[in-house]
Amino acid sequence: MRKFPAEPENVDYADHNLYQKVIEHFTSGVTVITTKDQGCNYGLTASAVTSLSTDPPRLLVCINKKAGTCQAISESKIFGVNILNEEQGEVAIQFSRPDTDKFRNIDIALGKLGIPLLNDALAHLECRVIEEVSGGTHSVFIADIQEASAGKGTPLTYYRGKFGRFQEANDELVYRQIRKQVLERDLPVGEILYIKDIASQLDASVQTVYYALKRLVGENLVSREEDGGYTISPLNAKMLNDALDTRCALEIAAIEKTVGSLSDEELSEMRKRVSDTLIQRNSDFVSADSYVEANTSFHDYTVALANNTTLLETYRKLFAEAVMSSALRQAFAANDHTVKVELESLVDDHTDLLQAYEEADVQKATRIIHRHTNETKKLGRYLIDHAGGKI
Repeated sequence: MRKFPAEPENVDYADHNLYQKVIEHFTSGVTVITTKDQGCNYGLTASAVTSLSTDPPRLLVCINKKAGTCQAISESKIFGVNILNEEQGEVAIQFSRPDTDKFRNIDIALGKLGIPLLNDALAHLECRVIEEVSGGTHSVFIADIQEASAGKGTPLTYYRGKFGRFQEANDELVYRQIRKQVLERDLPVGEILYIKDIASQLDASVQTVYYALKRLVGENLVSREEDGGYTISPLNAKMLNDALDTRCALEIAAIEKTVGSLSDEELSEMRKRVSDTLIQRNSDFVSADSYVEANTSFHDYTVALANNTTLLETYRKLFAEAVMSSALRQAFAANDHTVKVELESLVDDHTDLLQAYEEADVQKATRIIHRHTNETKKLGRYLIDHAGGKI
């Protein structure tokens, strides 16, 4: 192995963290490097693959020395470059994880050099190493291209630590659709969900659904299973209490900024939204959907009045009460008297809170929010207990 000359002394290197942030602005393609050595298949995800020349066809790839794939290439002197398509984000993640069966559920075929190649990849290159160079923590393999093939499609990209695509037109829409189904429990708790099934249901790409589910995992709304499926995270009493305590803190933060400073128009709008939350009109109960929509609108408005984007975005990410809403719909359908009595008490809090705003009384408004939080917890526990301990 040829090595670089010894590093000169007193070199001023760029800050490591700053360099990493800068290099993250570089968008690259995503490949899986594969090889075979002593009868065993090896593979890992790599973005540090560069064309070196076209005459002769030659490239270089950088691989961490600690990786088993690196050692296998050093021994076998051959490797494959599988250029992933935009639907293969999960494949990239699977091959990036150490100490796993990386080829599990992966359809492969042997190339002409005996290298395992991913059948569904966008393109393939079979390479023979002509030189190996040490470069810090990585080995740099310079290789001649001996076989090449390509199909049609769009490549997977890597940018700022995330896999992506060149176009993301419907990603946000699909994410919101799936999130709504999860929160409203249109997708059942406990049942394993698979990306391809959801993609087919929504007429969306597999990759778009994958990114949506990845975001929902980060929000603790769904969990990823070992077999690649996803399950909806159930809401229990402790999770509900924690979420409602967070909501309480955010609403009090908004109260401190808004009570005593609202215009007549803003107070008028609040009165309208309070009125909309009444669950009885002309002696008849409103529908569950009408109450849920009005209640959400009222609480959202009290926080939005603070004109603090971060506060509002954080508030809107809370999901506990949205999950409760799905249980409320079932309770309404069953004509549950206890639930309706509890809701009337919560609506009374809305009226009292409006009065505190009109009186510019911050302390009174704060007390009402604390009371309202405890009453919501009580209702939530009732709904959860009657659903068997989780919803």
